[in-house]
Amino acid sequence: TKLPPDALNNFMTRLLSDVHRGELGFKELGIAKQVIRQCTLSGTRDLMSESILRFGQYFGWVPTGGEGTKLSEETDNAIAKSCIDDILQSYPGERYADHNSPEWQAFYKANKMDCQLYELARSTWRAQIQTIIPLSLQKKRAGESDDDEKKDDEGEE
Repeated sequence: TKLPPDALNNFMTRLLSDVHRGELGFKELGIAKQVIRQCTLSGTRDLMSESILRFGQYFGWVPTGGEGTKLSEETDNAIAKSCIDDILQSYPGERYADHNSPEWQAFYKANKMDCQLYELARSTWRAQIQTIIPLSLQKKRAGESDDDEKKDDEGEE
């Protein structure tokens, strides 16, 4: 299917506010901002390695076949960071736009709300440094461990 012509601007604002046709206003922008603040684990392309590492810590992803090294969390994080960096080497780095160019001015005019969402997502990424709690710490605080989870999977109590 082909997108309606007005869906070609502010795509992310339209997606998050569930308004796919017509004009967008401050209400739709506010809805999209709430979704980003309250419902996402934010990551940014220019900080991709750190973002993926944070996702892994939050969701409890560990290297070495999903078991971890069992040496320490720091060792597992170092292995994960090294693996992520190796994978990202083949992807292009950050690209900068000339904000004075006619192309950028046209893009910004058509996507002003998405540009505001991008800035909010970066701010949310920075705030989540202090507010996102890794799964391992969540389990420690709850008095659980990975061994408890394995016992549950095996049907033991």
